Amino acid sequence: MLSSTGMGQRLFRAVPVALVLAIASCEGGAPTETYELSGRVSVLLESAAEGGPIEGATVRFTSDTLFSRETTTDAEGRYRMRVESDHPFGQVRGEAPGFLPAEATVYFDTPMRRIDLQLRRMR
Repeated sequence: MLSSTGMGQRLFRAVPVALVLAIASCEGGAPTETYELSGRVSVLLESAAEGGPIEGATVRFTSDTLFSRETTTDAEGRYRMRVESDHPFGQVRGEAPGFLPAEATVYFDTPMRRIDLQLRRMR
């Protein structure tokens, strides 16, 4: 039968090894890549009277490993940002007051990607 002292010593020895391994795996993290993401946010065409760019829309990129970056669109509804990620997949989400948000998946198989989003007006 183990004494409580013997048991404590075994735990003490095991914890530092696990802790060292956890810290070592976090050092430096996974290598990251930088990509350029651009596009245009516009109104989803539901009639001839609608359409056009959405100025001031928020565009957010979130990688599948939760790297995140956001920007806003200019007067022509265009956005451009440099994103950093350790994974080539992610989501691009566009939001603007008075519109339902739109989202698209992005795959960086090239260093530059264009993703256009169309937002539907709230009714």
